[in-house]
Amino acid sequence: LARDGPASARPGIMVSNGAFALAQWVPGSHVVASRNRHYWNDRATQLEEVRFLSIADENTELTRYRAGEIDVTNVVPRDELEWIRANIGGELHIAPQLTTYAYGFNLDRPLFRDVRVRRALSMVIDRELLAREVLRAGERPAYGWMPYGIHDYTPQSFDYRPLAMPERIARARRLYAEAGYSPKRPLAFELRYNSSEVNDRLAVAIASIWKEQLGVEARLTAEEFKSLLHDIDRRDVDLFVTSWSADYNDAYEFAQYFKSDFGVNLPHYRSAAYDGLLVAASASVDAARRRALLEQAERVALADHPLIPIYFYVNKHLVKPRVSGWYDNPLNVVYSKDLGVNGGAAWVQRQNAGR
Repeated sequence: LARDGPASARPGIMVSNGAFALAQWVPGSHVVASRNRHYWNDRATQLEEVRFLSIADENTELTRYRAGEIDVTNVVPRDELEWIRANIGGELHIAPQLTTYAYGFNLDRPLFRDVRVRRALSMVIDRELLAREVLRAGERPAYGWMPYGIHDYTPQSFDYRPLAMPERIARARRLYAEAGYSPKRPLAFELRYNSSEVNDRLAVAIASIWKEQLGVEARLTAEEFKSLLHDIDRRDVDLFVTSWSADYNDAYEFAQYFKSDFGVNLPHYRSAAYDGLLVAASASVDAARRRALLEQAERVALADHPLIPIYFYVNKHLVKPRVSGWYDNPLNVVYSKDLGVNGGAAWVQRQNAGR
């Protein structure tokens, strides 16, 4: 590998069979893709060039968007949503995304082997309050693992979802006590997460809820994302932030996460019943039966509480009125080949610099 990327990733060297080909790559600055005249459906391509900018800061991205330097943003700063809705609300696109944000238990630790503990921690979290006061961009509270918008699937929920918060808290306190914890003997653990504005705010809010409602002592540790992954891999964590996104719109994309032999099963959840349901679903050629088996599998996993779903993501973009062909979708994938620009032959978007 060269210092600024693979040697094969160079203009004129990189092989492209899509609607655009690499024309320029300046690491840390931008990528330019030019129209590929050899593309099989080149006649349908409207743009001559697409420029992707690398911008780490969300507020800088908004500033450049307002200055007319960017046609489509990758994200939207949460603290600016009120201003955006009031001033350029017609350019704001918020839509469901197939991504679930959760806190994962390290099930190898004796601390979390009692399902009553895991259930109590989950029950007292007021997800509606977090969505309204902390997230504020239309994210939906998560009471299950599968997000809304999955094709041919009905997302399942925790059995306590219909209960009002006071009743949920009362039941959680009973479970907490039954597991052997009390104000004099509180549950204590570390919540580890990669540092970001959203992660920081959520961790502080949820730790406060646990302390107030159960007496839990949660230590908060923020670190770089790569360090977090390394710590999870070494099993050097108690509770950790995790998320899962779909590469394709099918329930199995999320169901496989909890399969015993799946390589990214970060909580190390093991359930013969769950595995059996997934094997049966994979072997079924009956779509209705497959769906029923996957829904049953999700209910099994939710009863075991291998993690705590917090919220389902939404896509957040600003799109200039001059851009045509934009389409919101749950996979958050919009192809440049489907877009056009009124009054120009190129458009500019920020590169994905992380959530």
